[in-house]
Amino acid sequence: MSDILIGNNNSVKTQQVDGMSSSAPSDGKATDRVSAIASVLQDNILTGHYAPGDRLPSEADLCAYFKVSRPTLREALGRLTARGLIQAKRGAGGGAFVTQPSADLVSDQISALVAMATRLDDYAHRPLLTETRIQLQMGCADLAILRQSDISDMRAEIDLQSDFAISEAEFVASVRRMHLALASASGNASMSILAQGLIAAEFAITPTEGYPTRIRARFLSYHVRIANGIAGARSEDVRGALTELWGFEQNRHLDPEDDQPPAERPPRMRDLRLPPVQRLTPLQPAEDDSSDGAAPDGS
Repeated sequence: MSDILIGNNNSVKTQQVDGMSSSAPSDGKATDRVSAIASVLQDNILTGHYAPGDRLPSEADLCAYFKVSRPTLREALGRLTARGLIQAKRGAGGGAFVTQPSADLVSDQISALVAMATRLDDYAHRPLLTETRIQLQMGCADLAILRQSDISDMRAEIDLQSDFAISEAEFVASVRRMHLALASASGNASMSILAQGLIAAEFAITPTEGYPTRIRARFLSYHVRIANGIAGARSEDVRGALTELWGFEQNRHLDPEDDQPPAERPPRMRDLRLPPVQRLTPLQPAEDDSSDGAAPDGS
């Protein structure tokens, strides 16, 4: 186990990274060194050691840490830039900064699939989209409970939805924000991005009419149960409410006057769990790396 420098504005702190050494691989191949450095930095970003907006250590610090020259390091950083993980900023206070993940790409891809299904009158895809969102929200709720997340944003939307004087469009917008707040409460950027993409695509084709007071009250009751379940750390209550909400959303158009719960509950997918962080492969010293470029300066 060794320390790696973590840049944060003008301050420098250290972070323990299990199984990682600061030296480069021993096979002498520049491509392997580049891959190893990019992998180490990527793992540090994806596991949260570098948060969105954080500045990476300077090139000089990273070159000294990995014992490589500047061209090798820049090629590794270029790979991270190509993957959208970092962004270079020039000028005073510049450097390599961890990017804020975006749900745009996820949303665009899902929206394209839904739009195609709609054009083909294949409405079976809509329930699948909602089911995916519900199952992902179960994982988000579990993490919100685990992290004892603040759910004040969810409570605010529940308060708004309880005002039946608001328009149907305002109610639908509040439901969308409620789902986004639940995703954010997970505290997991990856799951939040996936949920944002699903929600954006789903609500892009969600009608903003057909929500009388009785229907709103049913939605509200599920939302209250979800929020109360998270606040009370009752995972099964939350999962039960989300499962019933899924059935209600799929079946309410068949007979709006039927207040009976759906006869058949959707199949439960395996519980979503955070993948374990893989142990980083130790890097071995390289004796010939200094030949691929000038030694780093003190910048």
